[in-house]
Amino acid sequence: MINRRNFLGLGLGALAVSMAPSTLSAIDFRKDKPKAWTATKVDAAIQEIFGTTKMTKGKVKLKAPDIAENGAVIPVTVSSKLAGSKVAILQDANPETLVAVFTVPEGGIIDYSVRIKMAKTGNVTAIVEENGKLYSDAKEVKVTIGGCGG
Repeated sequence: MINRRNFLGLGLGALAVSMAPSTLSAIDFRKDKPKAWTATKVDAAIQEIFGTTKMTKGKVKLKAPDIAENGAVIPVTVSSKLAGSKVAILQDANPETLVAVFTVPEGGIIDYSVRIKMAKTGNVTAIVEENGKLYSDAKEVKVTIGGCGG
């Protein structure tokens, strides 16, 4: 005999599955844009991902610590109220500058949090693309202990 708690749990699970999108798509940027992942300059990676480096500062909020005691685990949050289609996080402290790229589904909310590694003090940049225009925010993060093998 099934009890009420199990019945409700199964019902809610079935409802969640039935409401899930029938098709999910993601772009494999490592496969489609391999030069972006090996770029040693931020502008080169931005050009490869977005096709331009022309950006407007603002409309994007980048949250990262002023000082990171451990460069191996630096929390970074990117948020925006823009109806963006793509979000990228980059840094200039490591040999490879591109950290992450996200495709945003139509109507999606831009609020991404990741932990990044930085070998030394450097700038973190967040970019959101909306209708072919790029918006950005950047912040310097001072690293006191190297996170990439230091």
